[in-house]
Amino acid sequence: MRLTPHNAAWFAKQEARLEEPLKNTKRYYTRREVIKMFSLLYCPPVGLFLAPVGLYNLIKTYKRLNDVETDIAMLMNKGRAVTFDGTPGSGKTFTGKELAYILARKSWEQLKSDYYTQRTMVAQWVLAGDTVKLEAFKALEESYQFYKKNEKDYIPCLVSSVPLREYGTGRMSYKLTDEMFLQIDRLPERTVIFNDESGLDQGADTSTTADKDRLAHWRFFRQFYNGMFVNTNQDGKQNGIYMRRSTDFVNHLFGQEWLKEPRALQRKFERKQEKFYKKLNSGQLSDKQADYFGQELYYLEKYIATIGFRRITCRTTTKEGAFVSDEKIILPAIGGVQYNDRAFRNLYKCKDKEIDLKGWESLDVQPPKDGQPEATAKTPTSGKQKSKRKAA
Repeated sequence: MRLTPHNAAWFAKQEARLEEPLKNTKRYYTRREVIKMFSLLYCPPVGLFLAPVGLYNLIKTYKRLNDVETDIAMLMNKGRAVTFDGTPGSGKTFTGKELAYILARKSWEQLKSDYYTQRTMVAQWVLAGDTVKLEAFKALEESYQFYKKNEKDYIPCLVSSVPLREYGTGRMSYKLTDEMFLQIDRLPERTVIFNDESGLDQGADTSTTADKDRLAHWRFFRQFYNGMFVNTNQDGKQNGIYMRRSTDFVNHLFGQEWLKEPRALQRKFERKQEKFYKKLNSGQLSDKQADYFGQELYYLEKYIATIGFRRITCRTTTKEGAFVSDEKIILPAIGGVQYNDRAFRNLYKCKDKEIDLKGWESLDVQPPKDGQPEATAKTPTSGKQKSKRKAA
């Protein structure tokens, strides 16, 4: 089998497709449901059942995609600060980052509108000597100019403790630094702050001994700042006292599930993968053929992950614990922003430390005792000892 290797244009197309998760979901289900509706023409008996199902599913898919911003913004409950609480894997960080991203987009549109509207009033405020409004406009103008200047490279109005990257543009969030918490650096007006795992480094152990400037930051933000805060935390008891004071509502998340999985596409991938491995292990593929099919499988698997929705189960309470509502939030499978993985890891224990494989050189595969090879690790006699592998 002779194949032409994939060229640069093919790789660019595959990478671009992975940057369009919402469009991928829309394209996949539009094509799928439209085929069902057209079955009424080429197979009327079957089409009488499939056509209405296809139309219903198509409307439902489009409604979910169109209502994402409205549905998730509802989690703020008209407050200015909210905390997502739950066990690992319940969807806290995913939901929190999506809420912060959508709020930041809305905040940027409002900031632009207010700036262009209010600057027409500056002459009147000068004549009237209204210094309060002039000072407020000055802060608004500085914020607009700052975000506008960096709009090409950074997501306006979004400041995050974990680096977030926007699909489609590659723009990054601004970094939430300790200088901002201590009010050494000033936050622009209308900023949305996403503070992930807030209890990790601002937890109960520091809540009674926190620096007065840090405490003042939360008080200032809660009372006077024109912006929004989205926190996540694994355990409400872990959160610092000063952070709980700034929270209007707590969204307790109980789990997430994948809706509308592209099962037909998944089955296609599994068949291709099984066929690929069989030919690879039997030596039927050359190196170039293995690369060709392996690259296609790689991108197909990545593409599948962009399709569908997540359903997040959520209970909203006040910070004192009073029940507000139960919700099931539907979000796209991937969303609008992703973690910058390398930068994300650097925030935690591993930092920039190189991967240390010392000791692995002594991993021997021993002859099988009961039909299965046994892996054992032995302490190396020297760091320079070469790998020893005995054939099973």
